[in-house]
Amino acid sequence: MTTNHRAFARPVSAILIAVALFTMANALVGCGGNKSTDQSTQGTGTTPDQTQTQTGGTTAPAGGAVELDGGKIYAEKCSLCHGPNGKGDGPGGAALNPKPRDHTDGAYMNTRTNEQLLEVIHNGKGAMPAWKGILTDEQIKAVLGHVRSLAIPAYSGPQP
Repeated sequence: MTTNHRAFARPVSAILIAVALFTMANALVGCGGNKSTDQSTQGTGTTPDQTQTQTGGTTAPAGGAVELDGGKIYAEKCSLCHGPNGKGDGPGGAALNPKPRDHTDGAYMNTRTNEQLLEVIHNGKGAMPAWKGILTDEQIKAVLGHVRSLAIPAYSGPQP
């Protein structure tokens, strides 16, 4: 009995391409969008123009605060590929090669400087999108702080 490898390869290839496209599309649109629930600027008496700030190439929305909880941002923007616990096992990363970084791997993560990790978050790497222009510098630093909290053994260097 002979197996038709071409008949099997086509559906598998199509599935892998579809998963990769889905993953990239979600990453590019922010994997859930900006669902900021922080209302700390409401009722301050400022006008919408006064609450708009320019930081890191991203403008904060008028009348709303920019989310600065690194864990929440990570859950919305990063967990699709890196997984909810940062192990690099998110469903969106299944078809990626190389696989998303395991942020809990302290043996590796603790050798990276904050500047090196900020560079990757800002500019992307491989299939990972660049977050510069989508997230503010403060949001990116908050995400880095969360990433640093995931390492086992714990990161003991300077905090972002």
